[in-house]
Amino acid sequence: MRDEVSARSRIQLYPDYTAEISEINRSGISVDLLYKIIHKHKPNSEYNRKLYERYRGIKEGVPIYGRKPRYEDSEDIINNRIANDFFGEIIDFKTGYFAGTPIAYNYAEAEDNMDAADVISDFVTRNNMFDIDMEVTKFASIYGYAGRLLYIDKAGEESVMPVHGYETIILSNTNMTEPEYAVRYYYTKTIDNNKIWHVEFYDSANVYYYIGQLSDLKPDDTRTRADGKPADPVEPHMFSYCPLQGVPNNEELIGDAEKVLSNIDDYDKAVSDNSNEIEAFVHALLVFENINVDDGEIRKAQHTGAICYRSGSNQGKAYFLTKDINDSFTEHHLERQKDNIYRFSKTPNLSDDTFGSASGISLKFKLHGLETKCGMFQAKMMSAGVYMFKTLASSWNNRGHNIDYLNCTMDFSRNFPLDIANEAQAAVQLKSVGLPMELILGQLSFVDDVQYVMDLIERDKNDIPPLNLYDTSDDSLSESNANESLSGAVPREDRSEG
Repeated sequence: MRDEVSARSRIQLYPDYTAEISEINRSGISVDLLYKIIHKHKPNSEYNRKLYERYRGIKEGVPIYGRKPRYEDSEDIINNRIANDFFGEIIDFKTGYFAGTPIAYNYAEAEDNMDAADVISDFVTRNNMFDIDMEVTKFASIYGYAGRLLYIDKAGEESVMPVHGYETIILSNTNMTEPEYAVRYYYTKTIDNNKIWHVEFYDSANVYYYIGQLSDLKPDDTRTRADGKPADPVEPHMFSYCPLQGVPNNEELIGDAEKVLSNIDDYDKAVSDNSNEIEAFVHALLVFENINVDDGEIRKAQHTGAICYRSGSNQGKAYFLTKDINDSFTEHHLERQKDNIYRFSKTPNLSDDTFGSASGISLKFKLHGLETKCGMFQAKMMSAGVYMFKTLASSWNNRGHNIDYLNCTMDFSRNFPLDIANEAQAAVQLKSVGLPMELILGQLSFVDDVQYVMDLIERDKNDIPPLNLYDTSDDSLSESNANESLSGAVPREDRSEG
């Protein structure tokens, strides 16, 4: 039985919720409509969950682990199932390259509004946005999009958490970074191992809680508040916009490794088949020609390495029969598949010999495909960041802070090995031909904000004290006296003691 290639079908794409949005606008949310929304999302959710299981490397998630032997007529059939984790490498490489260096969150007019800068700094530090951004990047890279939920924590502070895409539904007429409504659904298990579904529906003012089976949801009256009292199934979330948003990996909402899943599966099958071949034949078979040898004698030969037999009149003999394996064909096939996996997933192959010797501009060309992929995701992250700060500002301003969300900035830096020595040499050469410093600084990869660096250079110039021969703080020395003293000054070495 052959393994089926894991490929996303049309029904497993993210669904269109235009009709559902119109229904909510007209009549509000209902249990029946909520079930229809979730049921429509289930094929996409199930496929995304399988991709996450594949990333985790569990038995149910990696296709090669479920492969059955071609012939099952023997109890001791050899069936090696070897997984090569190209999938995880593609995800981790993109995550480390894009989010391995923390995104810098700032306020553009910090000098005029230090309170706003402090609020944003506290939010970033309290929530460890480095970790949040890493997880969001990883989720989006695995299966196409991630969820990000803003909420008020028990201390009354604005907080944020990543949410798995397979349990997040975004309803929007624009894009999922700007939700009109959102649904989060997930299950827990009882002590009897029964599934209980929890569903949260978000609009621009409230969050609605439901519990039960998806086909029979009820308002959740089992929740309690921090003081131990029963919580209302409908509560205000304290923001002026829907606080659960989506962060897409790309416009198509597909993961980074989805286009090479068939290549990865074929590579796993070829390696597993080779392993089966080696183990089954152990490279050679011992042949007895015109000789009667019993099983006991064969076992003795396996232990001692020698065998004694009588050939009789038939001139019997024993010899090894080796199998002629076309290893060149196999290696070329594996190498071709590996190259295609890296090429079509836009992931650099770090085992490539030429990659290890590359530097400077040649290294950047090798990373061009990865950079293009990360640039697309950065555009989505910036759109999601604008909406996140708009939503947060609606709560901050209600608490007395004056924050313009359009002044909240995000600066991205790739986790790229710097070649400072070559860049510095190039900068000196550019300066020698008369190019302005502002243009030169813009070509340095480690300079994110040219104007900020120019300000630092100007500040350092102003901090250098002028060379004064006399302390002008002495009132007894006027400018005329100073000039007069200078005109009659005698060099130190020519002065006499008299």
